[in-house]
Amino acid sequence: MLQYFTRTWRNMRIYYTTVYQEIWVGLALTTYAYYKLSFGGKKAAADKSSAPGHH
Repeated sequence: MLQYFTRTWRNMRIYYTTVYQEIWVGLALTTYAYYKLSFGGKKAAADKSSAPGHH
């Protein structure tokens, strides 16, 4: 079972890293944009963490 999984993953890894490379880049950029919008950078994140009731 483990050999089957590793053999399948070896084939799939090549497929995913080459074919979906643009998708991974887009996903990374989307995640980065979401992080920036949610936390507003380090300053807003620091202000949130120092809010009363959050230690």
